[in-house]
Amino acid sequence: MSSHLGIRLACLRQSPFVPASTSLLLWNVLPLRSLSTGQGPGTELVPRDGEHGTRGLGRIVGMVAEKVGVESNQFATGGLTLAVFGAVIASAGVLWRYLWEFLQKQLIVSAEFDSRDEAYSWLLSFLADHPMSQRTTRFSVTTSIKPGQKSDNEQGDAYLNLPRVYFLPSPGTHLFTFNKHILWLSRERAKPPAGGAPTASLERITINALGRNRKVLESLVRESQKLFIEKDRCRTVIYAADQYGNWRRIRSRPIRHLSTIVLDEGIKELVLKDVTEFLASERWYADRGIPYRRGYMFYGKPGTGKTSFVTALAGELKLNIYVISLANRGLTDEKLMVDTPPRCILLLEDIDAAFVSRTITGATTGAGQSNATIGTNVTFSGLLNAIDGVAAQEGRLVCMTTNHLEKLDPALIRPGRVDLKVLFDLATKYQARELFIQFYPHTNGEPPSVPGMLTLRADDLVQLAEAFAKKIPDRVLSMAQIQGFLMKYKSNPWEAVKKVDELLNAVQKGGADDVAPILKEL
Repeated sequence: MSSHLGIRLACLRQSPFVPASTSLLLWNVLPLRSLSTGQGPGTELVPRDGEHGTRGLGRIVGMVAEKVGVESNQFATGGLTLAVFGAVIASAGVLWRYLWEFLQKQLIVSAEFDSRDEAYSWLLSFLADHPMSQRTTRFSVTTSIKPGQKSDNEQGDAYLNLPRVYFLPSPGTHLFTFNKHILWLSRERAKPPAGGAPTASLERITINALGRNRKVLESLVRESQKLFIEKDRCRTVIYAADQYGNWRRIRSRPIRHLSTIVLDEGIKELVLKDVTEFLASERWYADRGIPYRRGYMFYGKPGTGKTSFVTALAGELKLNIYVISLANRGLTDEKLMVDTPPRCILLLEDIDAAFVSRTITGATTGAGQSNATIGTNVTFSGLLNAIDGVAAQEGRLVCMTTNHLEKLDPALIRPGRVDLKVLFDLATKYQARELFIQFYPHTNGEPPSVPGMLTLRADDLVQLAEAFAKKIPDRVLSMAQIQGFLMKYKSNPWEAVKKVDELLNAVQKGGADDVAPILKEL
């Protein structure tokens, strides 16, 4: 039986629509001219007696066709030819990819940076200041270094209150130099899941260098880290747990000195001494088998300075703050257990607002634990485990704030989870006096912080502060209310002393907790 496949291939080779490389491959790899049944030279797919072709795929096809018994079926032989040809092409592609990966491993060193890791911020901050970002014609414009991170308002236009604008390499490939080495980076941005809630996009940057010596990339990482940390040397960095169960830097702020926090006499000194002793006693805890953790509960009415004190305490001790919001609907028990570094402050704000009593929403188990939720996907037992469970991080300070201590479950505030409770009460005359003195400058050699503000002599300022404090009754106003009132008269302390009676009359008449509507009436 004759086959016309050889003739078709010959015609295909001469077709103007077939690339020259493909026709040459067909001619050399499929030399069907050597296949014959003996009835017509060069036109059959079955080899002559004792001959299976001389070269290329024709030999393979002939052998396989003879083995399976389809040497006389031109359609089967043609399909077999195409199958073998496809297998060879696929194998060549796999071989090429393997060869390319092998060459990359031998000739290229790479480092990857994931946007969920803090090192990603180091690198982007380094690239933002690199000349490459100023020269590239493909760049991204952003007011934050890291996706989802709020602007720190650093190095922006302070007069216009504008945040800094960063020019970063856009997704794609970019060349740059570092320490006289040519590097290239590839920035990729993952697509958000279809139908999912809007979240910060995930990104990845890969930096490559020729050769197998990784020292140049290690130097780049160390340099980026050094420059980034140097910017935060006099700042308090605040992190928050994101939807992926990782800590995301949300902002940094100038260190607030503890001296700017005015509390009842002795409270600051008490807490600072306790924290300082804890941080210096790691070996003492280890020798006695006590978990190296310390918990604090700051409670009191709104506006009494609980969160401000935590921020100032972090600045005094040069610690970073890691905030967990129990009101976050995406928070789960697993994400609540995300590790924090040692020597940090883990802050759980307004824990009473998210807390739901176990007696209302959940059945208590025999062990005294509960699966009651806290208004989110976090269970009460998950919260307790995050504070002092087996997997809880050691070496950190856990600070909780609440406006209503009486609403909290006793299991949450028992000794071992909360080691020190501190009441932040409404303001006293002492606090009103100290806040007044802090608010207004006196002749200490420093210019006033507000243009046009009068500078008082120290004796005059103390006399005004005494007069102001005498008009403030104990435990009636919060520190936030007094501060809001002084803000209205920050350039005129005499007017503040004169108007304080009107403030008190308005508060007593309306019983308002917020001073804002009262100030509008003054």
